[in-house]
Amino acid sequence: MNIEILGAFIVHPQDETTVVEKKNVYIKDGIIHYKKPFEKADKTIDTKGKILFPGLVNAHHHIYSTLSKGVPCDVPFNNFMGNLKNLWWTLDHSLNKEDMILSTAIACKDSIKHGVTTVFDHHISGYTENSLSDMAEVFDAYGVSGTLAFEISDRNGEEFFQKSLDENIRFAKDQKGKSVQGMIGLHASFTLSDTSLQKIADASEDFPVHVHVAEGEIDGVQCQEKYGKGLIERFDDFGLVRKNSLYIHCSNLTEKDLDILKKRDIFIAQAVDSNMNNGLNIGNISDFISEGIKTTVGTDGMHPSTMKAFKNSMIFTKYLNKNCDLGYPEMNALFLNNFKLKKAFGLPLGIIEGEAADIAIFDYEPTTLFNSEQFLGHFIFGITESVCQYVIKKDEVLLDNYHVTKDLYGDLFERSWEISENMFKRFEDNKGLY
Repeated sequence: MNIEILGAFIVHPQDETTVVEKKNVYIKDGIIHYKKPFEKADKTIDTKGKILFPGLVNAHHHIYSTLSKGVPCDVPFNNFMGNLKNLWWTLDHSLNKEDMILSTAIACKDSIKHGVTTVFDHHISGYTENSLSDMAEVFDAYGVSGTLAFEISDRNGEEFFQKSLDENIRFAKDQKGKSVQGMIGLHASFTLSDTSLQKIADASEDFPVHVHVAEGEIDGVQCQEKYGKGLIERFDDFGLVRKNSLYIHCSNLTEKDLDILKKRDIFIAQAVDSNMNNGLNIGNISDFISEGIKTTVGTDGMHPSTMKAFKNSMIFTKYLNKNCDLGYPEMNALFLNNFKLKKAFGLPLGIIEGEAADIAIFDYEPTTLFNSEQFLGHFIFGITESVCQYVIKKDEVLLDNYHVTKDLYGDLFERSWEISENMFKRFEDNKGLY
């Protein structure tokens, strides 16, 4: 399929800054060109004055939470542990294969609608065997790339721990070099013993880790009380602070923890919306970035919009530091690191000549001067509030004038109320399990 995109502002994230150019884009056989390589286009998209990005990245998602809306949980939770036990741990234990295929299809469609084409998901469900492959099949069907990991913890017993570990390793080995890859999913320090961390370290080769760190204060407090060290220090003792690993949240870290992270080629993914929703502390993005730690954003299952996560992260950084002068350097880093994460896993940026197309076009037409120097002002105060209009991955138009083009898993969508109602019944039966 030959596609021409006419008149857009092309946003090109680079190592330290973003370059904006207004020019036409041509896609032939799924490959980006800036000189027209064909005589006639099969599809012409007029995007005069609109903004073309590489497809965005959600650096931390929980697709398993997709069917949680309306779940009959008991409140008040009283604290973070009550939230985990009475809602999330009970929910994930109630999910079966059909629930997860539907959840993944919904999440893929919602991601595409928001210009997100790469998702780093941290998964858990009541079944383990081939669960990540089941999700990857849905990712591939919609044209979404990313990584998947199955959450390992001690809370469901030794047998479930081992099955979770095995699923991570099987999937990571099978998916090397593919558009959907595997990471090693750890829940958190406070749900993994030293024995369990050693088993993970021994079995998982050098695959990167995807883990929650200090989402709630209990994580760091327990680590100090039981092991006399910080969270990152503990993971590092087991060789789990690996290249391209994703450390999520990172609130309340010690100075020694930060010193370790500064020396490692890892990413922090902050999920401000989720932390605020849970009434939890939030790591200081400004400090992470000033220390040179690659930091970007995820949504933690709260919503599918990386743009919203960017905006809320920047605003909260100002609030947390009580400093209105912060913002631009932080947003610049969050934005650029979003694409550095993508490239760290060998995925194409999506807009460079000669590589596979991965494009999101947002319906924002600048009413003031728009160029490389003015980009961040427009991005923060305008583009992050705009709507994605087109998404193109290789030679497929995944979002065409605001509409998702792939009509997949129709039977599951038609039965979504029935499927969720059955899951809610299992949720009721599992209450008190933790």
